[in-house]
Amino acid sequence: MTGASGILAWLAPRAVPGVEVVGPDGYRRSLRGPRVATAAVADDVATTADPDLARVFDLHRAAGGTDARADADARLTWAAERHGVPALADAIAAQPALAQPGCADAHEMLVRAIVGQQISVVAATQQLALLGALGDSLPPELADDGIERCFPTMAQVADGADVLRGPAAKTATVRRAAEAVASGAIPLERSSHAGTADLEAIRAQLLELKGIGPWTVGYLSLRLGDPDVLLLGDVAVRKGARRLGIGDGLADLAAFAADCAGHRSALMLRCWAAASEPA
Repeated sequence: MTGASGILAWLAPRAVPGVEVVGPDGYRRSLRGPRVATAAVADDVATTADPDLARVFDLHRAAGGTDARADADARLTWAAERHGVPALADAIAAQPALAQPGCADAHEMLVRAIVGQQISVVAATQQLALLGALGDSLPPELADDGIERCFPTMAQVADGADVLRGPAAKTATVRRAAEAVASGAIPLERSSHAGTADLEAIRAQLLELKGIGPWTVGYLSLRLGDPDVLLLGDVAVRKGARRLGIGDGLADLAAFAADCAGHRSALMLRCWAAASEPA
């Protein structure tokens, strides 16, 4: 299975100090329990005994039976041939079965998605570091090599959201969402086991909260494992689509994506990858 090194590169600039550590050969982080989980990466393959980290590296979708990532590649290749987009077909052939970055904790991922709205990865990580300091310290026998505490609970985020810097409206949104989840008003599971129906209900409830829009719920859905998310308004998605030759406008991308239904998350990952490459 391929793509583990790509997810490692994705995680590195987003790592919250004291909570997670990304190295060239793997990923370590604290999780509820508390515990410290580890995933090793070698030759673009991730291995871990922890089910939460298995979801981070998209290992569950390739476990046994049909590989969902191979199915996505087949659908996107078909669409590329149908629409005359050879660059996409070439990208799939060169790097098949891109892993979809998942998450170890859905509560934490919701906070990350809101904090990351309309700011750079660097700025979002700086803000998350402020929140991360609110989490409970690990027992001495677990704390080691940069892992010192757990990411805060939703109750701790709600109580301490004022540590965030920047627009007061975003801080209020973080607090509002954390309170809704902590109270049980929005039953967002800590682990990312949500099925399609569960994700639809979660998206609908989150969209009712002031300050949360389609990008945030779409990104959260992606990280919770939804295979059919495409953020049409995302600047990097549109940039990557242009580089792949899909089209210059939303209409072109939407028309192409219609033929990728069921696998639009894979299309979005391909667009993001293309956008990140040198021109």
